[in-house]
Amino acid sequence: MRAAIRLGLRLTGAGVGPARLRSLAVASATTIGTVVLLALAGVTRAEQRTAYGAYDSGLGWLLVAVVLSVALPVLVLAATAGRLSAELRDRRLANLRLLGLSPGQTRVVAVTETGVVAALGTVAGLVLFLLVRPALSGVRLSRPGPAGGSADPWLIDYVVVLVTVTAMVVALAALPQRLDMKSVLAHARRAESRRPGSWRFAPIVVGLALCGYVVLHPGDSESGRVIAAFFCGVTLTGVGVLLVTPVLVHLVAGLLVRRRRPVLTIAGRRLQAQPAGVTRVVAALLIGLFLVTGGRSIVVAFESTPQYIQAERNLHDGQRVALNGTRAEAASLAARARQVEGVRRTVTVPHLVGGRGCAGSIDDVCLDAVVATCAQLHHMAPELTGCVEGRPMWLDNDRYAQQHAPAGDIDWFAPTQQGDQPTRPVASFPAPTRRIGGDAWNDLAPIQALAVVPPSYVRDLPMNTWTDVLVLGEPGRGLADRMGFAGGYATTDDADYDFVAGLRALVWGVAAVILAVGLLSFGIASVDRAVSRRREVVGLQLLGVSPSLLRRTQWVEAALPVMVGSLLAIGLGLACGAAYLSLAEDGVLAIPWTQSLTLGGVCVVGAAVIAGLTVIAASPRLRPGLIRAE
Repeated sequence: MRAAIRLGLRLTGAGVGPARLRSLAVASATTIGTVVLLALAGVTRAEQRTAYGAYDSGLGWLLVAVVLSVALPVLVLAATAGRLSAELRDRRLANLRLLGLSPGQTRVVAVTETGVVAALGTVAGLVLFLLVRPALSGVRLSRPGPAGGSADPWLIDYVVVLVTVTAMVVALAALPQRLDMKSVLAHARRAESRRPGSWRFAPIVVGLALCGYVVLHPGDSESGRVIAAFFCGVTLTGVGVLLVTPVLVHLVAGLLVRRRRPVLTIAGRRLQAQPAGVTRVVAALLIGLFLVTGGRSIVVAFESTPQYIQAERNLHDGQRVALNGTRAEAASLAARARQVEGVRRTVTVPHLVGGRGCAGSIDDVCLDAVVATCAQLHHMAPELTGCVEGRPMWLDNDRYAQQHAPAGDIDWFAPTQQGDQPTRPVASFPAPTRRIGGDAWNDLAPIQALAVVPPSYVRDLPMNTWTDVLVLGEPGRGLADRMGFAGGYATTDDADYDFVAGLRALVWGVAAVILAVGLLSFGIASVDRAVSRRREVVGLQLLGVSPSLLRRTQWVEAALPVMVGSLLAIGLGLACGAAYLSLAEDGVLAIPWTQSLTLGGVCVVGAAVIAGLTVIAASPRLRPGLIRAE
């Protein structure tokens, strides 16, 4: 056993150039993984300690989703480091078995070789995290707000991270290896992998079919069948991302070979020989992109809520506050409001209620309306179009009023702030036949009405009629607070906007971490694979193949699987996101095409750049030592 341990220590690369580089790569990967996971644990614990507000009931699930989304690519990075030079290591372990070492002794050699370096890397990561921890004290995950407190992970977090990262490297480096003699001989012969089966398409086909079923039933979020179809579809599609990518890579490789060009032929043959090799490396990247794209659709759903739309308008276009009063008080309220800093304009609109239900009966629906001219309506909400001067018109967005208006003439009453039931109508006319275009619910807020009635239709209004003074101010926050002298109110809460803004930033932050860690894993593995093929490259050069052709071949081989897999993961995430958005009540929420295309573009560019780095590693100059080795 001691001899096996000593042999493993010697193989760590204490005095050998290539082995030393592999050990350095393993230590660097485990250091990065440890820092990222400990930082995530610290920020998560700080978020839990300072949780508050109406969203805390779902905060736990949000934190779980973030932790899993980030931890997955980080652990794959550690596993990738443990499998550096996997082909050479497997062949070397097989040779040790052929030389007489037992399976147990061979595993000890492999565990020692990577375990020592991984342990040193995790300790270095722990020290680095302790140095950067003070800078994380104000980071929030769920939303902008007060400082999140000290980013101190719990003791169990330290133990889990340090043990898990090291164990992942060790397990993937040695424990799964099959060391029976049949496998050993297969490694020695360098047997090629089998072609991935077409059955891998099954999960993704079924998953997309279930998502399509959800899309064909928009707004049916209360149906158990639709909800079950959605969750099953998303799960199967996510699994299908991993299963189908090797098949697509093999198919694309076949197309490259058929082009009968030297660069494409060599790259295609290499990909056909091991179509799942790179896919295993970028598995976490693909799943991460799939989850982030779907998560962006969840943010779109939040961005489509009236609370967010109105809060965003307050911050960027102008604040809107409604002051309550009577018709007798309206002029005084408007004058006082115009004296407040940041106020642009005020608009005074009395309210009416229409229908027999407004006079005490429960047989009919009571409809709200505002008494306003088209000019006043334009000042209140320029987005509303199609107003005809002197004509009553509907304002509602979902045609609720048209469906529930009483037959014949509608009696309109003047409500009071005290809620007294009016008994004498102030106007009576047939139901409007036209509707003003636009989203009155959001555009007119905080004023709420289903119809607009011209002043010419209304007889003398009582002086105690419920009247709103709409105050239009500069973009920003706090106008409603400055209107406290008159009970000013707004239908929005800055916390709504802050929560969605924080959620959006969180999704893009997670996307950045997944991209960085995933592409780093791919880069480390690709460079290592390129270095391990140097003998092959030297042999091709000795046969007369030009170095430029080999460099182009390496670029195509390295970049193609990541590009294909990334675009596939983003596209499938977009399909699942569309299914989620179709669950909304109106089923017409916008799909985030632009953000998904941006994410796909970043992946393609990142894959191209990293593939270029592998070209440098895979293009050695012909030297006597390399020629003699070949």
